[in-house]
Amino acid sequence: MTNNLNESSTPTMHTPCLPTLYFSEDDSTATTTTTTSQQQRHQQESSPSLQSLPPELIHRCLAQYSDWGDLAKLACVQSKWKNVVNDAAEFGGREAMWELSVCLLGEERESGVVVDANDEEESSDDVDVVTPDNDNTNTGVVVAKTNNRGLGKNEALAIKYLTRLSGVQIEEAQLESEIISTDTEKSALPSNWQFNKMNDNANEAALLKLAHCHLVGVGTAPNATLALHYLQAAYHLTKSVESAHTLALIYEYPQHSNNLIPIDVFAAFAWFKAAAEGGHVHSMSELALCYELGCGTVQNDNEALDWYTKAANLGHGASHYSVGEHYEEARGVPHDEEEACIWYHRAAVLGEEDGVSGLKRLRNVARRVLSHDNLQELALEEEERILGV
Repeated sequence: MTNNLNESSTPTMHTPCLPTLYFSEDDSTATTTTTTSQQQRHQQESSPSLQSLPPELIHRCLAQYSDWGDLAKLACVQSKWKNVVNDAAEFGGREAMWELSVCLLGEERESGVVVDANDEEESSDDVDVVTPDNDNTNTGVVVAKTNNRGLGKNEALAIKYLTRLSGVQIEEAQLESEIISTDTEKSALPSNWQFNKMNDNANEAALLKLAHCHLVGVGTAPNATLALHYLQAAYHLTKSVESAHTLALIYEYPQHSNNLIPIDVFAAFAWFKAAAEGGHVHSMSELALCYELGCGTVQNDNEALDWYTKAANLGHGASHYSVGEHYEEARGVPHDEEEACIWYHRAAVLGEEDGVSGLKRLRNVARRVLSHDNLQELALEEEERILGV
């Protein structure tokens, strides 16, 4: 699950919403058992000016232009409004509940803001400042600034909302069978989870976020078993290739699980394969590396080249170099330094230093292959390849 922002403008932030008659007086709730003191307290809390206004107008004034932080303040005005934030999340559906959860985690961010890095107020802990190389430019550029929409961070509450949003109920019996152990035979695999049907109520983003929180201990104690459970749920119930890629990284590289889950190269290979077959570009490259090195599977140059080529054709820079390396070293294909130079050149254009090193290594061949006329022809071929002509 990757989000690409092609513009420097801030991401769209939706205003929380409530039913139009949310602030209407409901006299039917009053019963004969209501005590005098309760009536007095209600009268003190209810402003006469508000009582005299139509509920539609109160809604426009109090809610239509309010953000999450404004609603949180409004919840303190009257006791009957104490659940206004939760009600807005419920009424707004999945998108509203997701936004509220992200704000409570302190992860709502806006980009494209430029400030002076010497300004202590702007350069606070919640601002990531990048100092430019050129001293003649601005002294600091804020590439991402926290915007929690007026809410204080409350990670534990965010976990509760994410759990509701995930659409997945935790069964203790199933968790017991998934408890992490040093026995790699018990590692999670794409084929050994009992649920294999899509679930319309499952939410991929919430499941991935819950897995991350349980791995690193955000809003809850670290729990690798729960993290794996949510990632598997995301894969099986929402067909999330991002969850498969994350599971592969967890089993391949200990730092991705905070060293909570033992390395299992066979499980990593299985999840890289599942994600690659689902179209995940980085998993294609990782799967190719597994075949190239024989990591978690039998070494196979042909399979490695096939997956490197697939990843390269989808824009993965490092895979261009790997394809060129196969041609240069005759691994799975006949030795062809000219073809290697073409792939090294593509890698170099995409910013891969290895591609530049490959061209230097084959400089004599590269001068001939990458002449002006040949470069124009290669550019045309590359355009046709990308467009699928």
